[in-house]
Amino acid sequence: MKSVEQTWDLLDRHCAPLQSIQVELVSALGRILREDAVADADQPPFSRSAMDGYLVRLNEPSSVLKMVGEVTPGMGPRMPESGCALRVFTGSAVPDEGAAVVMQEDAELDGETVILRVAPAPLHVRLQGSHGRRGDVLVSAGSRLTPGRIALLATAGITRPKVSRIVQVAHVITGSEIVGSGEQPAPGQIRDSNSPMILALLRDKAGVECSFHRRLAESPAALKATIEEVLGAGIDLLIVSGGASVSERDHTKPVLRDTGFELLVEQVNCRPGKPLTVGIKKRLPAFGLPGNPLSHFVCFHLFVRRAIARLTGEAPPALLRMRVEDAHRVKPNPRESWLPCRLISDEAGMAAQILPWRDSSDLTALAHVHGLLRVPSEGLNRDGVGEFLPTGEFEP
Repeated sequence: MKSVEQTWDLLDRHCAPLQSIQVELVSALGRILREDAVADADQPPFSRSAMDGYLVRLNEPSSVLKMVGEVTPGMGPRMPESGCALRVFTGSAVPDEGAAVVMQEDAELDGETVILRVAPAPLHVRLQGSHGRRGDVLVSAGSRLTPGRIALLATAGITRPKVSRIVQVAHVITGSEIVGSGEQPAPGQIRDSNSPMILALLRDKAGVECSFHRRLAESPAALKATIEEVLGAGIDLLIVSGGASVSERDHTKPVLRDTGFELLVEQVNCRPGKPLTVGIKKRLPAFGLPGNPLSHFVCFHLFVRRAIARLTGEAPPALLRMRVEDAHRVKPNPRESWLPCRLISDEAGMAAQILPWRDSSDLTALAHVHGLLRVPSEGLNRDGVGEFLPTGEFEP
C-alpha cells in the first residue's frame, strides 16, 4: 500500500508536461503559460502624467502662470517655459526631468491665467520604467493566465503566448447497478452521480476537455475493448470509475494490466479512497477510482488534479495551514484521513469546520465543501492546526 506522498511522487515522475502550443491571447484564459513573458519595453514606456491638471517646471518660483497650450495623450512631451503652464491630461507624455504636474483640483484657471494653490512637486509624474524595465519577467512560466496576466502580456505585445495544449481526458464508468441520472432506478440500482461530478470537475479546469465518456455494464470484455479504443483516440489521461477494489467483480486492475498498463499504485493509505489504482502506459496515466462518490471526490482532488497539473506544466495545488474548529474532537485513524470541510470565520479568524459524513458513499457533505483537511494517522498536532487543500469551491 502506497502512502499519499509516495503516490504524489510517482505522479510527479511519470506525468510529464504535454507539448506546448501557441494560441491567440483572447483564447488563453485559464491556460498554463509555458515560457516566461518578458517585457519588450520599459513600463511605462515614457514618462507621463498621472492626473488631469497643469504641467509646469519643477522649480517654478511663481504661483501665477500663463496658460500657453495643452498636451494631450498621443502627443510628444513638451516643457513649458518659466512662468508658463500647459494643460495636461492623464496619460499624456511629459519630460523625464524637471517637470511637475499640479492636479486640476489644486489650481484655478482664470481666463489665460493659472493660479497654483500648491508648490510644484514630482508626485503626479510617472517616470519611464517606474513600473518595470525592459527584459523584466512579467509572468513566469507555469502560471495560470488570469485576466490580469493577459493584460500584462498584451502590454508586452505578446498576442500568441505559448501555453499547454488542452488535456484530453477519457472517462469510463462501470457498474451494472448504475443507471442514468435522469432514470428511475429499479430495486437494487442507483443513479449515476459520479459521471456528472467528474465531468463538472474536469470542466471546472480550463485547459482540460473530456473528449471520451462512456458508461458500461460490469463486463471485463467490454472494459478491455473500451480501453483499447481509448488507446487509439489520442487521449492524455484515462479515468475509470468503479471496479477498483479487490473482489472478483472488480475488473479495473486486471483489465489495465491486460491492456499494457504498469500498475504503480494498487492501494493508497488514505481515508476515503483506499482502493485507488494508478497505472501508466508509456506517457498515458490511468486512474481507477473507487466507486463511492466521496472517494471519487477526494481521489480526484488528491491525485487526478495533480496529474493534470503536471501534464499542463502547472505546480500542484499547495496545502494551506489552517486552524481547525473543535480540533480536540478529531479522532485519529490508522489510515491518513482527508476530511471534507468548510471554512468559517470567527473572532479568531478563518478556520476549517469538518463536515459530517457517515461513509464514503455519503454525498451530503459535498453540498457545503470548501476543501479537504488532512488528518495524519496519529491525529492533529496539539496546536489544532492542520493542512488544508482547497477543492475549487473556495480559493484563497
